[in-house]
This record gives sequence, C-alpha cells and structure tokens, in this order.
Amino acid sequence: MASDYVDDFLRDERESFKRKEAAAKKFDGRLDNFRKSVQALRDAARQFEEAFPGMSRTMIADKLAMTGTEKNIAFDAKGELVAAPGGRKTPPAEPEPENVAEPDTSDAGRPTWASGNY
Repeated sequence: MASDYVDDFLRDERESFKRKEAAAKKFDGRLDNFRKSVQALRDAARQFEEAFPGMSRTMIADKLAMTGTEKNIAFDAKGELVAAPGGRKTPPAEPEPENVAEPDTSDAGRPTWASGNY
C-alpha cells in the first residue's frame, strides 16, 4: 500500500533529521569548548610571558614543543584566529535611516563624480 511506503519514508526522514540534529549540536558544543580552551590558553600565555619577560615566544614554543598553529593561537593577542567563546558571527546592524548620509548626487540622480561627459 502507498500509505506504508509514506510511513516508512517519513520514519527514515525523522531518523535522518535526528542524526543531523545530534551531529550539529555536538559540533556546536565542541566548537564552544574549543573557543573557551583557546581563551584560557591565551590567558596562560600572557601570564607566562609576564612571568618570564626575557623569554621570546619562539623560545617558549620550542620549550613546550608547540606546533606553529598552537603558537599562533596562543599568542594571538587580537583574537583573530579563533573567535571568542560564544562568538557567533552576526551581520552588522543596518544603519538607522535618519543616520545615513544622503549621497551627493547630480540632477540626473547619478553620483556627482559620474555626471561628467566622457
């Protein structure tokens, strides 16, 4: 019967969705944990540098057998390589209409710089 086929199809789709949901949640949780760990590593690296002011970052990395990636992340003071914990990237907010400067346009509605003869 067709209804049996539909039931089987929907059951498979629900199971597939549950697997996708579980994988997405696990990945999101691990990413958040990673970002928290990175922040803790950066804090520890900063403290280490303060405790041993004469030791270069290269020397620290060599002594601790850090990979280049680990070194870059640990000493990434601007936090550009790994987002901050909970650091979901959100698009910038649209400016308020009253705060947006009107473009300088010619009478033809084109920008002034484009209104010359070519």
